[in-house]
Amino acid sequence: MNYHHGNLRRELLDRAAQIIAKQGIENLSLRGLAQDLGVSHGAPARHFKDKLDLLRALATEGHNKLADYVFAAAEAAGPDPLERYAALGRAFVRFSLEYPAYYQATRHPEVAAHADQELRAASRRRMEMTVEAAREAQAAGWLKGESVEDAVTFSLAAVRGVAALLSDPLYLKSMGSLDREALIDRMVRLIIDPANPQTARNTRKRNRRT
Repeated sequence: MNYHHGNLRRELLDRAAQIIAKQGIENLSLRGLAQDLGVSHGAPARHFKDKLDLLRALATEGHNKLADYVFAAAEAAGPDPLERYAALGRAFVRFSLEYPAYYQATRHPEVAAHADQELRAASRRRMEMTVEAAREAQAAGWLKGESVEDAVTFSLAAVRGVAALLSDPLYLKSMGSLDREALIDRMVRLIIDPANPQTARNTRKRNRRT
């Protein structure tokens, strides 16, 4: 094996993300990563004490990447609080499909159970931003009378469910030809404003322009 002169920590994370996206978290191992990168089997231990430690780092990056991704979408949606919150939901699902390894790491129960301070801070940052966006949407008329905690739980459960379905090969096969973007938009519209189809039509028009 060769001595590694580059940024091995970064390369381990990047290679781990590739493996998770293609083969799943269960097929990830530090020994396999070392072999893939052409370093000694003990080299990854200089950066990560075990697989869980690596996944924790990947999850921390995942929360930060997800926050940046969804709130960039909200900014692009303009000043309307309902449109901004809808943009958050659509971007959440898109992130799960575009960056599956990071998304899976953030959802992994063992990682969450052993979260360190850095991971908890990254998760808290994203949640605080989501809660604030939900408050603004409620002030504009969405789910008035409900607690912000219940409103956020409801919307997160919905978009996580959509993300799970769109990552399920059996579901996709059963649906045949499927326009993912249109489905994501419709599902988010059911969360934000199920009684107003005109809002959904306006959103689809805007999406086509962008």
